[in-house]
Amino acid sequence: MPKSKTIFITGTDTGVGKTITTYVLGVLLSNQGYDVGFMKPVQCAGHDAQFLKAINPYYAPEPLSPHLALRRAKIKFNKRKVQDCLKKLQEHHDLVLVEGAGGLMVPITDTYYNADLIADLKAEVIIVARLGLGTINHTLLTINEAQRRKLKIRGLLFCQSKPTRKGLPENTNPQEIEKLSGVRVLGTIPYLKSLDQKNILRRCQNLKLNV
Repeated sequence: MPKSKTIFITGTDTGVGKTITTYVLGVLLSNQGYDVGFMKPVQCAGHDAQFLKAINPYYAPEPLSPHLALRRAKIKFNKRKVQDCLKKLQEHHDLVLVEGAGGLMVPITDTYYNADLIADLKAEVIIVARLGLGTINHTLLTINEAQRRKLKIRGLLFCQSKPTRKGLPENTNPQEIEKLSGVRVLGTIPYLKSLDQKNILRRCQNLKLNV
């Protein structure tokens, strides 16, 4: 079996739709014939890992930054545990989608960030951004930090996480960010009332996912 590929899903902010995006990617890639595995290295409260049926090496019960949530739960983070979990997933899947907790510079410990974990997992990165006003700043900052750290950016995905009407910013931001950054926009995930796989395949078929 060829070497499994790992793609890390990070966000420009909290609440931008990373979990929905990860699930949608899994559905679309599975439909293309890939055997897809999921991992959520650190989960702080919530049920993202359960929803994705993801391997979750570290769970803390409070909705805080991972370095605080793990510290308060008296859990010591060890990157080797995450690397070992990924290796096991890679043995059974063509592709592993890893959903991060927040953005690149969210600390997992006082000295170790999501960006460090991405590098240690040797993963490519998909950046998930919101559509509305303010996203140009957040997205360009995330792109610049990823590039500074020499992380491989596979592309940008925008996610409409709320059923709001699109205005001029929502309709123009993806093209403007692609032009300003030179990073390819893979498409926009529309607001999905239903996460039924048929609905996802119908409404998200135009995403550019050349794995």
